[in-house]
Amino acid sequence: MFGIKVNSTGFLMMTLTLGVTQAVAGVVGSGTPEFVYTANQIAHNVSAYKINPATGALQEVSGSPYAAGKFPISVTVDHAGHFAYVANQGSDSISAYKINAETGALKEIVGSPYKTDAHPLAVVVDAAGKFIYVTARESRHVAAFKINPHSGALTAVGHPAVTEENPLSVAIDPKDRFAYVVNYDSNTLSVYKIDAKSGALTAMGAAVATDVHPIFATVDVTGKFVYVANYGSTSVSAYQINQQTGALTAVPGSPFTVGPRPYSISIEPNDHYMYVANWSDNTVTVHTLDLNTGALTPVSAGRTATGSYPYAVAVDPSGHFAYVANNGAGDISAYTVDAKSGALHLVAGSPFASGKGPYSLVAVTTH
Repeated sequence: MFGIKVNSTGFLMMTLTLGVTQAVAGVVGSGTPEFVYTANQIAHNVSAYKINPATGALQEVSGSPYAAGKFPISVTVDHAGHFAYVANQGSDSISAYKINAETGALKEIVGSPYKTDAHPLAVVVDAAGKFIYVTARESRHVAAFKINPHSGALTAVGHPAVTEENPLSVAIDPKDRFAYVVNYDSNTLSVYKIDAKSGALTAMGAAVATDVHPIFATVDVTGKFVYVANYGSTSVSAYQINQQTGALTAVPGSPFTVGPRPYSISIEPNDHYMYVANWSDNTVTVHTLDLNTGALTPVSAGRTATGSYPYAVAVDPSGHFAYVANNGAGDISAYTVDAKSGALHLVAGSPFASGKGPYSLVAVTTH
């Protein structure tokens, strides 16, 4: 599904894009509700679901789905669960929503949508909930926007930072010091320092080489390692982060073999297991993380079937459940997570229907 295609509306679009996936850290056992949000690329909307805390089953929130711009492909939520942001590739904009903490319902913020450079590909929020970062294909930029803590409204910050060719995904370290952007066509990972006050990005030397066609990046919970899914090489590259400069050093043994055409990555909140959505064979693979070296080891029998074309995977903040957005099937697969082995087991009633073309998925706790 890579290259250029014309969908049923006649809109000419690049299918080489990526929705950001994250599990926002929550308070396990706090009793606060958990929700899942998906950006539905073909339906031009966002779906919202409440997680059943006992079973992991999904129940669509009243009022869902919610209108977005054209071809929404990336969704992120601030870590307090107050606001949601969606990158609309076809509208060159970011839609912003306020989240009802009790019901999970979305209400579009006054002033939304916000203009971006042409073809925004990914949106991600920093850990403090102060800034969002948006990559854009045509300009080869990653732009920063400041979040109004009361309203969720966005204000552009300074000048966008330059990336290399086709920036698809951006990952922020949990202390909000560094940002990492994958450049699909350049086979590189760009490194930036984040200004703590303004949110502006400053490039930190030359981009780091990856394997072929990096498509998604994430930072582990401790902020020690960056992991990159390489769509063209059926592998995940791993790098250790220099805690003073943000510079990257390849982890011994990297890149590590995963399933064919890995599309996205999620790390569960305890940093023990990594889950990789593999586009080509409709599976999720499970890998253990070595917290000292960053190395990955496949879990025995750790390959689980999904629906067709799994684009995004996310573990919920409690670490009990995992969810996969199946772009081709138009649904969400739900699994329980075995705390001892990391293995996934299908939730009763799964898969759950979503809007057409779910592309990006996030699982969050509201406070």
